[in-house]
Amino acid sequence: MSEEQILLVSTREVGEDERRAYLKEVEMRSLLETLGLKVVYHISFTIKEINKTSFFGKGQIEEITNLAKATDATEVVIDSFLSPKQEMKIEEALSLPVSDREAVILAIFLLNAHSKEAKLQIKRAEAIYQKPRLIFREANYSQQRGGVRGAKGEGEKQIELERRTIEKDIQKLEKEIEGIKKNRLTQHKKRERNKLYSFALTGYTNAGKTTILNTLAPSAPKPEDKLFATLDTTTRLVTLPSGKEITLSDTVGFIRDLPPLLIEAFSSTIEEALSADGIIIVADASHPDSIECFKSTIDTLTRLNALDRIKLVVINKIDSFYDDISLSFLRSSGYKTIETNMKDKEKAKETILNALEEIVSENYTELTLSLPYSSPLFSQLSQEKRIKSVEYKEDCILVIAEVPKNEERRYLK
Repeated sequence: MSEEQILLVSTREVGEDERRAYLKEVEMRSLLETLGLKVVYHISFTIKEINKTSFFGKGQIEEITNLAKATDATEVVIDSFLSPKQEMKIEEALSLPVSDREAVILAIFLLNAHSKEAKLQIKRAEAIYQKPRLIFREANYSQQRGGVRGAKGEGEKQIELERRTIEKDIQKLEKEIEGIKKNRLTQHKKRERNKLYSFALTGYTNAGKTTILNTLAPSAPKPEDKLFATLDTTTRLVTLPSGKEITLSDTVGFIRDLPPLLIEAFSSTIEEALSADGIIIVADASHPDSIECFKSTIDTLTRLNALDRIKLVVINKIDSFYDDISLSFLRSSGYKTIETNMKDKEKAKETILNALEEIVSENYTELTLSLPYSSPLFSQLSQEKRIKSVEYKEDCILVIAEVPKNEERRYLK
């Protein structure tokens, strides 16, 4: 555990109710706990108008300063997005490191990135985030940083990201990421040749996406009960009750006010959701703010232009749903909806697979084909596992096959 002691400062809009403010505080505490940081005190301010220079008003800055001294805080975390200038002004007033919401989420992403691509994406996002801040912060002060940014294991690297080299670092990272993207595109084209219907699991972080993947495909990674445990996309083969095979991908979780920089950074990872035939939204019915979690998911998918691919909403943890109002909202989303209790994994598995079977079946059509014995199409249909029945005639092969509706013409040529 870190010895850093965090003074957490949250903000609320005029008229924002106490319950919503409390849930935002709980979420930020969870984010900081993921980094192993201890919140020693929390204060919330209602912001009527943001000060362009220092974000807070003079009286609020004084109150934060006094609280930081009284609680022996070593860092102040503000659950809002600060401009580099605002961050610098607050740090000058407090004589303490200050981190905003974006810095916290960046730190968690870096902590949980495992693949080469994920690490490159986060390093690039961090460099872009730090670039304008280096103009306002002295190098020797940056060296003293701990807490949120120290927890990233990037303390020494902060010094390397000086104004003279940071642009080169960004360009180098972008070049490496572009190479990985091209490689993925090549692999994607190969998969298209023998394409299976694909689904991607999306939803608010810690909603249970990985648990569902692990239930449907036991070889999937074991789920972890923490925020943003999944950053690297995992894809597994899943067999439906009819014997059809599909692919199912687990993608990075969403969160309230996910920084645009991170959405951009992970667009190539999240594009697994964009390229899938169907998107599955997993909603946590037990979450006290499940309505806002669902809205945040829809908002993120909207920004990714992926709303038209939503095929199913899985209301997860139905056995411990928070309240009737939230549950009613999730049930009336307008999308095909099922409810699961992952404590009864066999029943949950059956429910999900049957729903996926239904969706896939709606996108397939049955064709009767009379193929000459010399036709390569018979071998192709066999490899793609499209054939339902075969009858060998004297001069041809009579095949009944099930093919994707959008590929029907390809088989009728």
